[in-house]
Amino acid sequence: MQQVWQCIIADFKQRTRQQSFVVTLLAMSVLTLLFFPAPDAHYQTLVINGYRGIYNSAWIGICLAMLNVLFLPIICFYLVKNAIELDRQSMTSELIAATSVSKLTYLIAKWCTNVVILITIVIVMLLSSILIQLYYGESYQIDLWALLWPQLVFVLPMLLAISSIAIMFETNKWLKGGLGNMVYFFLWIGSIVQSVESISGVGALLDNLDAEVAARFPLSQETTNIGISAVNNENLVESFIWQGVEPTMLHLWGALPLLFISLCCFALAVLFFDRFSQNSVPEDQQPSWLSKLLATKKVNQLDKFFALITRHYGFTRLLRLELKLLLKGHSIYWFIGLLTLNIIQLFISKELLISIVLPISWLWCVLVISQLGQLDKQANTLELMSYSRRSIKSSCLASYFSAWILLLLASVGGVLRFAVMAEWLLLMQLCIAISFTVALAYFCGTFANTKRMFEGLYPVIWYVGPFQAALYVDFFGVNSAISWQAGMPYYFLAIAIALLTLTISAKHSR
Repeated sequence: MQQVWQCIIADFKQRTRQQSFVVTLLAMSVLTLLFFPAPDAHYQTLVINGYRGIYNSAWIGICLAMLNVLFLPIICFYLVKNAIELDRQSMTSELIAATSVSKLTYLIAKWCTNVVILITIVIVMLLSSILIQLYYGESYQIDLWALLWPQLVFVLPMLLAISSIAIMFETNKWLKGGLGNMVYFFLWIGSIVQSVESISGVGALLDNLDAEVAARFPLSQETTNIGISAVNNENLVESFIWQGVEPTMLHLWGALPLLFISLCCFALAVLFFDRFSQNSVPEDQQPSWLSKLLATKKVNQLDKFFALITRHYGFTRLLRLELKLLLKGHSIYWFIGLLTLNIIQLFISKELLISIVLPISWLWCVLVISQLGQLDKQANTLELMSYSRRSIKSSCLASYFSAWILLLLASVGGVLRFAVMAEWLLLMQLCIAISFTVALAYFCGTFANTKRMFEGLYPVIWYVGPFQAALYVDFFGVNSAISWQAGMPYYFLAIAIALLTLTISAKHSR
């Protein structure tokens, strides 16, 4: 136990001093504030049949639990999914491998640190919610039990599961990289559906609220909404006093599946973990037969052709090299998948093209463009570029447009369709979406100094925007005519320019 405790303290100090932890605390505090809008705000987040509870401890406690259940899994997973990698980067893994610390002790310490970090985030959100209740002044009576029990029953088991899943993903060679990040995103989508429809978790609370509002206001014909509900003079949200509910055995039974998942994932992590053995160092793999087949003179001639047409201008030469660097090391099967998606774009309906296939084609490129901002470090060209005659601005723009070209290549089928159909607004919207996506990837990679931030953030925006057609997150233009009327393309273009400007400034200052 002494070894575990010492490992927990050292690991907690190391990880809480990171910039990402501080940024996450601030972000979750802001998210808590946004989730509890002012009573006279133009939007509300939890509306039950056209009504909301006043901001007392019971209502805030339940709403905060729902917020945590829905959004903490995606945010906190990417925060704690670096526990083992940090030891590798700091070279302490070699010291640990030489000590008597067993892999079980080591993983228990990592798991406990993950749990403590996540609990710290929830505590900060709880304190923020108390301040929000006092600020709005609809109820000045603070009921700590009403605030705490939803977090203990619904949120704490989820935190235990997240901690175990993060460690299990890190110890598995297939899931510890970008592929694992994408896999977890779809697991998160499934968990949202399960939480809302569950008869023992958040779903049970929603059913309870629905029944109580229906009993109090039988003439109400609205539906329950968790999310952003616009409020105007024609669609007013009335408030009512809700005294809350007490936890029941049904709620407690709902935590058992999460505890079981936590136990199973931790057991798998112990099974997968190699304790930094030398045998875990990846060996150079031989290229597949398909790679050998395609690595012909024609490919080399194609590269020579691009070198020929870009040789007259320094920027175009730099752009070609940045594009090669961006695509370096990716499997030939990835290129085949990209080609297949382009072929599909040519033969499906316009609606499916815009809402499904094009977003999937871009999601296919997420693991590639997430490298932006770090390619110079990965390729050990940072020092060389520092002494280059090329300006930092030119280098940044070359990196930016190389990823821009990649997303354009992922959308060739769609671009041809839009050009043939003379859908110029859709084509313009596509270009703006590319600009926004690449700028976001470059910004995240530069400021966070890791790929995980973009790999976690973009799929969420991608799911809520293009896939769910939410107007204010629809950077892709699924709601084409409505998006232009609301001015969304202009907003996303402005955001793209701002993010790129900040990225170039940060690169120049470094």
